[in-house]
Amino acid sequence: MPELIQKQVAFAILKWLKAQKDEAGNLTPALDCLAAHFEVNLDDAECHNQCDTGLKLDEAVYAISAKSGEPDAVKEQKLQEFIGMLKQKGYFQGVEEGSPAYFERYEKAKTKFNARNNPFEGLSADQLKTHGNQKMVSGQYQEAVNYYSKAIELDSSNAIYFANRAAAHTHLKSYKCAMADCEKSLQLDPNYSKAYSRLGTALFYEGSYQLAVEKYAKAVELDPSNEGFRADLQAAEQKLQESQVAGGGPGGLDFSNMGAILNNPEFMEMAQQVMQQPQFAEMVNNIAGNLGQNLQGGMPDFSQMFSNLAAQQPADGSIPEVVNTPFGDIQREQLEQLQHMPEIRDNPKFQAIMDDVKSSGPMAMLKYMNDPEVMTTMTKLASSLFAKPPAGESAPAVEPPTKE
Repeated sequence: MPELIQKQVAFAILKWLKAQKDEAGNLTPALDCLAAHFEVNLDDAECHNQCDTGLKLDEAVYAISAKSGEPDAVKEQKLQEFIGMLKQKGYFQGVEEGSPAYFERYEKAKTKFNARNNPFEGLSADQLKTHGNQKMVSGQYQEAVNYYSKAIELDSSNAIYFANRAAAHTHLKSYKCAMADCEKSLQLDPNYSKAYSRLGTALFYEGSYQLAVEKYAKAVELDPSNEGFRADLQAAEQKLQESQVAGGGPGGLDFSNMGAILNNPEFMEMAQQVMQQPQFAEMVNNIAGNLGQNLQGGMPDFSQMFSNLAAQQPADGSIPEVVNTPFGDIQREQLEQLQHMPEIRDNPKFQAIMDDVKSSGPMAMLKYMNDPEVMTTMTKLASSLFAKPPAGESAPAVEPPTKE
């Protein structure tokens, strides 16, 4: 059996290979062989938790290359090729080779060459951090990571360098890397409020709202006057409350057992009966008309949608992050928020239906499908759901890097 470190390396390689464009499927045999040999599966939640260290293969190779550098002879050869190109372009025109003027131009060209080929050369850790900050401002987040990484290589005792790299990782959606950097930053400086804030942000975007609230609260405790920390804490608390409601708390529906429902033959039989009713066909046609879609090819295959939904079930049996439908994809968050829309929330009839669904399960909804008011409201909600993206909401911004 492969050792854990071998499985972690194989997992990182598989992630990188899978991200490459391979329309012809040439990489598929290699992926299958690698996965089988090291006993890893990118789609398995347990394997993902065990083997995904957050390592990005290209970043690791870049860091190794930057650290090892090139032999002096190779560097000198490349420099002379660069000088030769400048000579052809007339850079040394009007000055005699070997003269002070020639030497001055040569040194300028060499400095430019070194900056291109090794932007880190000659820079202190703090200067590297400053360059990283500039890359962050210009949106070059991967380059920012590279500068911060080089600064850390020169001085691994500075909490700011790790926290700044965490901010860059968060922009790149490498949340595990961001969290690891924040944890390291806090080991170096347990009272560094920005490290707590950035850890909260990484946790927020990964969906760990309870932990995000705790980290933001600590940041506020350490720096009570920071309004940004307070705003982020409020956003995380709101998101936590919404997730608890959507997950089955007071006033919300429980979406956590959809796997069992979709695999229930009774539910599927009732759903098939509803889909064959004229009212359902009318609703589908109305939705399609509102969206400007043409159903001349016939009714969409909703039974296939249910099958796909069951196949996409996460390990905990909840709704997948993205639900594929004949009208387009829906984010799980959009489905969870439907129950809070005014058409549902402020209508006593629908509140009664919601209570029935909460007490009897989602199957109870099927018996209301013959109600014209229910069908009209569902048509309206579905049309708005597919016609536009989810409404914007407050979310923590990734903090700018620390300048000091």
